[in-house]
Amino acid sequence: MDLRYGSKTPIYEQIYDQYVHLIELGAIKKGETLPSVRDIALSLGVNPNTVQRAMIELQKAGYIASIPKKGNVVSYFSDEEKKKREVLLKGKIDELLSSGFTLEEINNHIVRRMEKND
Repeated sequence: MDLRYGSKTPIYEQIYDQYVHLIELGAIKKGETLPSVRDIALSLGVNPNTVQRAMIELQKAGYIASIPKKGNVVSYFSDEEKKKREVLLKGKIDELLSSGFTLEEINNHIVRRMEKND
């Protein structure tokens, strides 16, 4: 990772931007676990809080998810993958609707399922 310490762009933004670039290029793939915040900080020679701030921004933007006991895992889907997932989901919803479920029933089931997973 190439950081420009004299730049007007804060270091955490540079780290964020470079991870976004690597993820979008596919150099770091969905499901891969990133190195720990401490390891990244040591390799870059920066404060762990700086790296943590970049990780928080990556989470907010949907590029990574923080998974207990596993770390930060890439969760980014390319536009093509997103389209495929949307088609799949639409097909499943259409199938449920044609089976007699209402949108309200489908929604309530999803909400209950999400509450169980929290």
